[in-house]
Amino acid sequence: MINKEDCKNLNINIIDTSNKCNDEKQTLLDKVKQLLPNIVNSDNKLNTKALQDLFDLSNTTANNQGYEITFAGKGIARAKKDIPTTKELKAELKQSKDFDKTQNVIIRGDNIDVLKILKQNYNNSIKMIYIDPPYNTKSDEFIYNDDFRKKESDLIENFGLNDETVNYLQNIYGTKSHSGWLSFIYPRLLLARDLLKDDGVIFISIDDNEQANLKLMCDEVFGEENFVAGFIRQTRKGGGSMSKYVSIDHDCVLSYAKNINNLNRLFLPYNEEYLKRYSEEDENGKYFWDTFSRNRQGSSNYYTIKCPDGTEIQNAWIFKEDKFFELLNKNEIRFKKINTSYSIQIKQRLNQNGQIARSILNDFTNNLGTEVISKLLGSNEIFSYSKPIELIKYLTTMAIGINNNDVILDFFAGSGTTAHAVMDLNKEDGGNRKFILVQLDELISEKKSKPAYDFCINEKLVDKRDGAEPYISDICIERVNRAGEKIKEEKTKDLLDNKELDIGYKVFSLTEKPKINYNEENKQFELFNKRERTIDILYNMMSANCVRLDTKIEEIEQDKVYLIDDCYYILGNCNLDKLNKSKKVYIDGYSNISLEQWLNMNSDVDIENVGVVY
Repeated sequence: MINKEDCKNLNINIIDTSNKCNDEKQTLLDKVKQLLPNIVNSDNKLNTKALQDLFDLSNTTANNQGYEITFAGKGIARAKKDIPTTKELKAELKQSKDFDKTQNVIIRGDNIDVLKILKQNYNNSIKMIYIDPPYNTKSDEFIYNDDFRKKESDLIENFGLNDETVNYLQNIYGTKSHSGWLSFIYPRLLLARDLLKDDGVIFISIDDNEQANLKLMCDEVFGEENFVAGFIRQTRKGGGSMSKYVSIDHDCVLSYAKNINNLNRLFLPYNEEYLKRYSEEDENGKYFWDTFSRNRQGSSNYYTIKCPDGTEIQNAWIFKEDKFFELLNKNEIRFKKINTSYSIQIKQRLNQNGQIARSILNDFTNNLGTEVISKLLGSNEIFSYSKPIELIKYLTTMAIGINNNDVILDFFAGSGTTAHAVMDLNKEDGGNRKFILVQLDELISEKKSKPAYDFCINEKLVDKRDGAEPYISDICIERVNRAGEKIKEEKTKDLLDNKELDIGYKVFSLTEKPKINYNEENKQFELFNKRERTIDILYNMMSANCVRLDTKIEEIEQDKVYLIDDCYYILGNCNLDKLNKSKKVYIDGYSNISLEQWLNMNSDVDIENVGVVY
């Protein structure tokens, strides 16, 4: 391992993912200090009193009970977002498909850890996020048990919590009380916002148990002004899930933009049936004749129109009077006499961008998802409540259009519906969308889910990861695999263009990051490092350097030198004589490289371009 003190003495840049959160905060504080030096104290802490005085906010603090959502443990839930993860990526080559070529990614593990890792690779890079988090059905336990871990003991100390409060919060975390569920989802949404592009959008499926609370939380996380819509999805036809009073046949899809000012209007492609009404065409495009009247009570567009024969018609109209005369002069209005009366009509033109999206989703019921799963896996009992791919395709098309190269993230992947939808859309329009799925390694109980358990065992899914017990992630990966093969067959049958369809995926799991442990027996510090393969070293160095996981890796010298994103990655002693000296160089901090010796070997390398990655 390379000593960090040696790096400092040689003025070499140190890149340490464990300090990323603190570095980000310090960067923001430095910007504030540069702009408003008087509100940062000499100890580099924010002076909130000075900030209040600057904006004359001192008189507002007496009434500090603002409009917000509050719940037990909110402060700690907020702080959990900034606790560095102790996990890192491990490539699962046996579970992957076309690992070296694909741009798609599936990660097994707790999504709060994965989101923190992805923040290094994909910060401000995800165009669309869709999640279907576990609904709060009032059962006793969460699958995701966000309890207080040892690494959070300093957090508890910083909040000054007494034992009684800590015990109370520990009992809340890992349960489906409102506070427990909100504490669970809050830090994940904060991380999700950081991942979205400036013109990105997130869709969240939720039922009525937490819809109101989730809406308030999203208003806080994303900003109330960035609310796009609350879509209502019909989940069943011909009956629903009986509550005590009514039959429930819907859930909600909340949608928020990263920045509403950067979001385009949401359009969808026209279907053939819809296009039939646009039966006429002129030099300005297709149209149909529609009535100009709008009989709305209280309409401000209420005035009298005189017809060619002098007949006057008083009514409420689509547009104001000056707009009417403008359209009339452009031949966009006609007077059609039907028997003894007139119908005033306007040319309704076909919007070239597509059809404006609507907030009522009637055609995406759960049975569609069940049918797809049943055909792919051979049974409808293996995975319950899978969302229909039509829903995700609809949202994806609405949010990012067709034939594009954007990334779609789903960090509650379940059975892999989002990946299936993305590949199917790419087949239909030749797009190059990429997916990232995150799925918890949740054990499948043989007693509770015997069909799913037997499926994993019979299909030997556990063998692909040298495991003993089956996980939900095994089913997710197998579903994506089978869906991809089916889509590839359909593409071939349809004789589509020769563009290669990406149906592969890189699979990663989570493992402990390297760390220094103190051995009490021999009174020595020891390096704990689970990185056994070159590929794992490279991908975690890439994460530390904010390089996307689909970036090409070029081998220069086996197990020693690699070219990634136009930078050299050094894993062992080597000589760069024949390589481009102007490129940046990143050295594995956990390697056995002697830094001083390496610099002597490569004396003509610009030291400002060298970084050591831990």
